[in-house]
Amino acid sequence: MLATKSKRSRSRLAYLRAALFGVAASCFSITGASAGSIEFWTLFSGPDGEAIDALVKTFNATAGQEAGVEVKLLIIPWDDFNTKLSVAMASRRAPALTVVNSDQVPVYANQGALDPFTAEELQEAGINQDDYVPKAWEAGNFNGEQYGVPISIFPRSIYYNKDLFAEAGLDPDTPPTTGVELMEDAQAIAALGEDKIGLFFNLTGSGTFRNFYSIYWQYEDSLYNDDMTGLSETFGATATKVLTELKGFIDAGVTPAKDIGPDATKLFAQNKIGVMVAQITDLPVFQAASRDLGLNYGIAGFPTFGDEPAVFAMAHEFLIPRGTSPEARSDALTFIKWIGEHGVEWAKTGKVSPQYSVIESDEYKALPEQMTVTASIETAHFPAALVNQPAVDRVVQQVLEEFYGGRLSIEEAVARLETSIPPVLSK
Repeated sequence: MLATKSKRSRSRLAYLRAALFGVAASCFSITGASAGSIEFWTLFSGPDGEAIDALVKTFNATAGQEAGVEVKLLIIPWDDFNTKLSVAMASRRAPALTVVNSDQVPVYANQGALDPFTAEELQEAGINQDDYVPKAWEAGNFNGEQYGVPISIFPRSIYYNKDLFAEAGLDPDTPPTTGVELMEDAQAIAALGEDKIGLFFNLTGSGTFRNFYSIYWQYEDSLYNDDMTGLSETFGATATKVLTELKGFIDAGVTPAKDIGPDATKLFAQNKIGVMVAQITDLPVFQAASRDLGLNYGIAGFPTFGDEPAVFAMAHEFLIPRGTSPEARSDALTFIKWIGEHGVEWAKTGKVSPQYSVIESDEYKALPEQMTVTASIETAHFPAALVNQPAVDRVVQQVLEEFYGGRLSIEEAVARLETSIPPVLSK
């Protein structure tokens, strides 16, 4: 399917460009960047932060030096990132370039905090829309204006412990592809002993709504009605199916009834968890466990519970805050072009590339985990491009956390969602 799409886009450039960011050396003391020096704020931390820092340093020492462009990187912890970026944007002290999760693009664009990319400057920089996975490109669009250029995609996925699969009599090279198979495999692994957990999925945090949406969209394309002013007429019935599926694993005793999120990765590496629902960005952790602890794992796409395959995904999008000078915009686009040409290096940190020119390269095809998850972008669903979508997500997360905590029944949780989402959606 990817090859077919690429043939339709022969006019696109051989190498995509997508990179970013102008940093601030201190959060609120820096104003817009001047020509030749761009500030880049990023939410990437941990292995991601190390990787983007290395790429920035390489750019500055090579292509940046040749072009007279220096990128100054500031890494801000994810939990604080949007708050600090919003304050900086409001006070006109934002960096020349930044990166956000794609669900934040409508929020910042609606605030008037961004300047969209023009077709002319993208063309001049060599950034061609046809080189991008459509869903990732569209995730950077709001009200017909292109505010974001994607750098990566991160769908939900599963990791499975091959040693536990073999111990339970399962084929270690055949991960579950359906909800039924997932239950059967989890039961077989849980039967190995009291210290074995068949399945882990999030009972708290953002993973709750991401998993919920993944299964919901397998039954129904949207949570909302046609004009996105309220919930779908069948939302309640579909949400009931999803919660019934998820609660079934808890009732079967194959997944913990209490949150073990902070310890899940460690337990998986210690051969205590058979299947873990996570996302491609967690890949470096498992690669390190494989290298250092001998973890024998596999990665696979999100299983299909409903009528059609679907999985939650978002993209990381480069943005240029409002007020960035034309010179700094040009410098930022020079960096974006260079990052696109080094998309394989970025994908190695646990990302799906949004660029066909990268996906179709021999270097990318040599990354087995990335190639496995890349197949799922055909069925990936991105959150609706709504200003209030992040607020809806918070409502869903809160209700699900109460549900998993045993404070709400399925019926009560669905009713809470039906009464709580519309007021937030209409704000």
